[in-house]
Amino acid sequence: MHSTVLDSSHQKELATFVAEQVGSSIEQTWAWGELQTQIPGRPAFRVFAVVEEEGDEEKGAFLASFLVIRQEMGFGRTWLWAPRGPTLKGELAGEEAGKAWELLREACRNWARLNGDVFLRVEPGLLPDGFALEGAPGKEEYLPSHTLTLDLGLSQEKLLGQMAQKGRYNIKVAEKAGVVVREGKGLDLEAFYAILCQTGVRDGFGVHPLSFYQDFLRILGDEARLYVAEFEGRIVGGMIVIFFGDTATYYFGAASNEDRKVMAPYALQWHAICEAKKAGCTIYDFLGIAPEGEEGHKHVLAGVTQFKTRFGG
Repeated sequence: MHSTVLDSSHQKELATFVAEQVGSSIEQTWAWGELQTQIPGRPAFRVFAVVEEEGDEEKGAFLASFLVIRQEMGFGRTWLWAPRGPTLKGELAGEEAGKAWELLREACRNWARLNGDVFLRVEPGLLPDGFALEGAPGKEEYLPSHTLTLDLGLSQEKLLGQMAQKGRYNIKVAEKAGVVVREGKGLDLEAFYAILCQTGVRDGFGVHPLSFYQDFLRILGDEARLYVAEFEGRIVGGMIVIFFGDTATYYFGAASNEDRKVMAPYALQWHAICEAKKAGCTIYDFLGIAPEGEEGHKHVLAGVTQFKTRFGG
């Protein structure tokens, strides 16, 4: 077992490996690294892998992989961020998993020494039972640590049945109003972006430049889909969903101020859930909700949590 550094020629094999793991995270693929380096202040990324024998990386026979992104922090200093990493092969457990992580961490440490990176922030996804990462807890998070998921193994009837009554009701309101959801194309992204900016002002969250969402759809390709909701011939809402491995993940959503009564966000979510089932996904991930209890009332996601939890899960 030893570590190696991957390059762009391995991106297909890496994506396949990551997608095959339970609860797979597109945030640990080469494409995600390319996307992140389109954002100012994130100049580089590196992917490390662990293989059993030399040359296994050419066959995609990985035991583990680890994508890290360099971030600038002022005064010429940088740090490293690992979103939803590391990825460990499902069969790895116990000492083997620990050894693979040590190899990945040492390879990352060596890269950091060459560039003077100050620290490594790891925001892990699903990890094997009994395997834990050591280190100081972070004071903030780039990706939500609490989320809500739907079991897409349920029938549509059961998915509707386990929703909150208000969720089912609002889906019917959208249907009766004549809201139509379709996959976006061409200039639809610009219409979605205008509504996203409006939503950001209304709900108090930041929005990237339009070029970021263009890059998001371009770089992630078929794994990222834009859906738009139309009412009386005009776009009144939209969302971007990632389909990767066994999981569909809701990433960005927006609804116009003028037509909120037609409940387009509920029509959009239900359409995406049904499309994820058709695509063979077994999990629908709402990406982030506020934690339970008193802490949740002050959380940045408190406002959208009520909306998301109306879908059950």
